[in-house]
Amino acid sequence: MIWTSKQMKSIQLWINHKIKQFHNKTINHNQIKINNKKENVYLPQIGNQQQFRICTNLRCLKCDLQVKCHINQKWNKDTDYLILRNYFNNMTILQKYLIEDSQYNAYNCQCTNVNAIESIATQQNWVCSGHVI
Repeated sequence: MIWTSKQMKSIQLWINHKIKQFHNKTINHNQIKINNKKENVYLPQIGNQQQFRICTNLRCLKCDLQVKCHINQKWNKDTDYLILRNYFNNMTILQKYLIEDSQYNAYNCQCTNVNAIESIATQQNWVCSGHVI
């Protein structure tokens, strides 16, 4: 099928409209537009499940992967960078390095792991990916 330039322009306008719609429905914890000015809000927080202001949609800027949260678990002392790097998507192997503990939530990406017992600011390389309202 051959598209005319008028049809191509119409498709491009539709795509741009959909992109704007998506961006208007997301909130980023780091910056938000208020009256066309970028305002700093608060840093993304991680913690155990009793906190309400924890971010559930984190992304790592170093390894460019989504941060996983393991509820009511913490990482044991043997967990290191190579284990996270090699077995990021293999939960059967990662489960061997997690300990059940109702006070903690374990977070990890492919390059970093954190045990969170209370609401704390995220790692410097973890940012909020935004939340649909």
